[in-house]
Amino acid sequence: MSRKARATNLPTYQPDVVGAIRRWDERDILFARHDLFRYFGAGSPEYQAYYQVHPEHLEYDAKIAALPGLGRTGGMDAAMFEAQFAAIKQIGGEAFVDGEPAASKSEISPERAARKVKALARLLGADLVKIGPLRQEWVYSHVGRSIGNKEGYPRWGTPIDLRRHSHAIALGLAMNLELLRSAPDFPVLLATARGYASGAWVSVQLAQYIRLLGYSARAHHLNNYQVLCVPVAVDCGLGELSRAGYLLTKEFGLGLRLAVVTTDMPLAHDAPIDIGGQSYCNSCRICAQACPIGAISAGDKVEFNGVKKWKLDEEKCYRYWLAAGTDCGLCMVSCPWTKPRTWFHRTMAELAAVPGPHQSLMTQAHKLLYGKFRGAPRPGFIDHYEL
Repeated sequence: MSRKARATNLPTYQPDVVGAIRRWDERDILFARHDLFRYFGAGSPEYQAYYQVHPEHLEYDAKIAALPGLGRTGGMDAAMFEAQFAAIKQIGGEAFVDGEPAASKSEISPERAARKVKALARLLGADLVKIGPLRQEWVYSHVGRSIGNKEGYPRWGTPIDLRRHSHAIALGLAMNLELLRSAPDFPVLLATARGYASGAWVSVQLAQYIRLLGYSARAHHLNNYQVLCVPVAVDCGLGELSRAGYLLTKEFGLGLRLAVVTTDMPLAHDAPIDIGGQSYCNSCRICAQACPIGAISAGDKVEFNGVKKWKLDEEKCYRYWLAAGTDCGLCMVSCPWTKPRTWFHRTMAELAAVPGPHQSLMTQAHKLLYGKFRGAPRPGFIDHYEL
C-alpha cells in the first residue's frame, strides 16, 4: 500500500497565518546566544551589543553557559560526536557554501533541471529532496552564528540579503534509528551529528554543481544557515510542521535532519503536501507526554510571529540538553510516525495520513502496542560511561 501525499495549493500552515510574519534575527536563537559565551566572552563588543538590547536574556543565557554541555556522557566516545561536528565546521565557511557561478549559463528547462538536481541529491546521500519557492519571510535578517567570527565565516551581525534567490531545494537526511532509540542517552548525539554532517556534505556539493552550470547557489547547513529550514521544507513539500516543532514526514516521522540549497536557477517546483499531520498532532500529544521537561505544548496552537502553531519552549528544551549532556531525542523517537520502513509501518503511515476520527484510535493503539518509551541500551561499539 503506497500512494503519494496529497498535494495542496498552499502549505498546511497557511490557514494559521493570522498576521504579519517578520524575518527572524539569527542572533536571537538560543545557539547563537550560547555562542556569545562560548566564542566571544563577556568583554567582547558582540556580547555587550547584544545584551544591551536584550538584557532580558542575560540571566538565562549565563545559567546555561555554566552547564556541562553536550557529549559529557560519552567518555572517550565523545570524540565520535566531536569529529563529525568539527568536519561540519570545516566545510561551513563561505568558500564552501557559496561562490561565484561559472561565467556562462547552461541552458536547461526548469523541469529537466529539477530532475537532475533531485537525482544528484539522492546520489550524494539525501533521503528526501523537494523543490519549492524561497519565501523571504524564512530568511534570517542578520548573522548570529559565526563560530566567534571564525575566519571564512560571515561576521556576527552582518545583514543577510538573499533576494537574488527565488528557489529552494530542501534536503532530508534520515537519522539512524538504532542510535535514536537510545534516547535520551549519548548515542542520540551520534545520530544527530551524522544527519547534520550528511546534510552539510550533500548541500555543499549540490550548490557547487549548480554554480558550475552558471547559476548562483548557496548551501545552508549547520553553523551557516541563512534560512529557517523547517518552513522552507514545508513550502517545498517535504512534510508538515509538527506539535514538537520539527518537520513531520510520512517517510521518517520526526527522525531526520535538514539542509537547504537556495538558488536563482529556474527549477520546477513541487507542491506543498498534506499528510494529515495537523489533525493527527492535534489529537495525539505523545511527544508532549514524552518530553521530560514539559517543553512541548499539550494544548492548542497559539499565535507566534503571525502564525498559530504549537509553541515549543526552547529555553526549557535547551536547558535539558545541556544538563543531560545530549540533545535528548525523546520527542522524535516517541512519535508514532518515527518507525522503521517496514511494510507494516509504511501501511500505517498511509492510513494515518488520512484525516479522520481513526487517527485518535491509531494513537491509542500505538500506546497499547508500544507502551511508554524506554531507551534501548547503547550499541556494542559505544562504551558505557559512568559520570
